[in-house]
Amino acid sequence: MYECLKGLEPARVFEIFSQLCQIPHGSKNEKEISDYIYGFCQDLGLESYQDEAYNLIIKKPATPGYEDAPVVVLQAHMDMVCEKNADKVHDFTKDPITVLRDGDRIYADGTTLGADDATGVAFAMCVLESGDIPHPRLEVVLTADEEAGMSGIRALDFSKIQGRVIVNLDCSDEGIVVGCAGVTSTRMELELGREQAPEGYQWAKVKIRGLKGGHSGLDITKERGNANLLMARILSCLNQEFGVRLEGLEGGLQTNAICREAEAVIAYAPEQKEKLEEKLAWWQQALAKELKASDPNVRVLFEGSKPGGDVLAQAEAERLLDLLLNIDCGLVAMNVEVPGVPETSGNIGVVRTEGSRVTVRTLYRSGLDSKKQYLIDKNQRLARRLGAKFSIESSSPEWEYKSDSRLSALIQRIFEKRFGKKLVVEISHGGNECGAFFRQFPDADIVCTGTQISGAHTPDESVLVSTVQKEWEMLCLTLEGMREYES
Repeated sequence: MYECLKGLEPARVFEIFSQLCQIPHGSKNEKEISDYIYGFCQDLGLESYQDEAYNLIIKKPATPGYEDAPVVVLQAHMDMVCEKNADKVHDFTKDPITVLRDGDRIYADGTTLGADDATGVAFAMCVLESGDIPHPRLEVVLTADEEAGMSGIRALDFSKIQGRVIVNLDCSDEGIVVGCAGVTSTRMELELGREQAPEGYQWAKVKIRGLKGGHSGLDITKERGNANLLMARILSCLNQEFGVRLEGLEGGLQTNAICREAEAVIAYAPEQKEKLEEKLAWWQQALAKELKASDPNVRVLFEGSKPGGDVLAQAEAERLLDLLLNIDCGLVAMNVEVPGVPETSGNIGVVRTEGSRVTVRTLYRSGLDSKKQYLIDKNQRLARRLGAKFSIESSSPEWEYKSDSRLSALIQRIFEKRFGKKLVVEISHGGNECGAFFRQFPDADIVCTGTQISGAHTPDESVLVSTVQKEWEMLCLTLEGMREYES
């Protein structure tokens, strides 16, 4: 167990959370953590299933007196978003997370923490292990690859699940979530012609640093800068004004994270160096002004680079910039029925250059499937116009809000009785697996609750000890209160 987490209560929650952080479990790398949890449940003598996608379904009988209460499904995902600072040396496939604590705040050293959703998994495991928490029959569903396409839940055998009261333990914001957006991730590939850089040209790197990034759903209304889009704007300017030549562009690590860092390698005529530096200084001032509230530490850097070989042909570089500058990126529309909630958005998450191929991966969210399909159609047509290959990498459905949810009403009553104030009830722009359950079981009563995460999908990710304590207590009280579900 991490030294910084010793002595915290609930002790067993933090012990299990500690163990999970030491097991590499980035998206599509869940075998080890799935095997660990499966063994944990087998040792408890619980009915357990592990499928080929490494999803887990674990069943536990009701405690005495709760045999007639409805079956409750506790659901969380085992994978985490793997983001790190550019200067941080960390291999997410084998290195444990370095967990730190500053008073109430738990965070990681230069990487994502993985509290999204290791806290939810730890909660579920503690309930399975405990003999002191009253509860109905339980079905715990732990999925793989939620963060990078939800391929895990698409492989899940829903016929093994009887429960229709579902408590999703993914991270929430200030209260409970009762609806969420549908999400689609797309991929565009451009094959671009290359040629030798003009003789005598010098080489440099243009970098964007200092952006906060964030969750491309939960943080989209904060108008944070997307480094991929900002870099495309800068390169368009440099191309038009100085005829710079583009060797390649790299930005972002995940489609569901607002891109924090990007860099481009360029070649330019030596006599243009001073003017280039002046223009990039102008861009520094312009972006600092644009982003003074959302990203006050944005930096535009100009650094020398070792000589390269070839560059994109000018017309080919223009095709790439046409693509990047016409993709929907950022907030597209707000929900007109629920004030303050985003309805539709896009995110240029990842750009990669490999020889003559440039890959652009984007993610679209909407509470309305028709609006999400509209954005996908727009970008498919854009890709066709520019000669790019277009494909859908993954898609998950929206989860519709139900105003008559008895589970939501029960949790609200319990919270108000315990804490003396009303619970915040939200519709989220972040996608989660509730949409998949809703599509399979339209009659299901679903609520998403879990620990509030700050800086999700970034190296600034953190969770508060006090929040973990409160949410654990609420989960226990909710399970104990399930005999009142029908009232």
